[in-house]
Amino acid sequence: MRGLALLAVAVLGGLVCAGCGQVADAQGKLVETFKIKEATSAYEKARAPLDRCVKAKLVAAAYADARDAAETEAWEAREHEDCQAAAAAAGVKLPASAKR
Repeated sequence: MRGLALLAVAVLGGLVCAGCGQVADAQGKLVETFKIKEATSAYEKARAPLDRCVKAKLVAAAYADARDAAETEAWEAREHEDCQAAAAAAGVKLPASAKR
């Protein structure tokens, strides 16, 4: 009798949470989309060269978290350009390891 009750609870629990994985995936996607939009918005507001360099890195990281390889690569390229511009504006020469 006790085994039957445990089996019933397990079956009902599985039916109740059958869509839990899909809900969690959808919520995760919403969070990733929000992070990308926030990071992109912050980048667009940035005016100082160093600030744009840092914000571009945050956008690239948000896309990397979302597993979007093409956008990650594009933002890493933009980050590289912005960081080069920030270094030039500051009169700093970047080390060879920082170059692409």
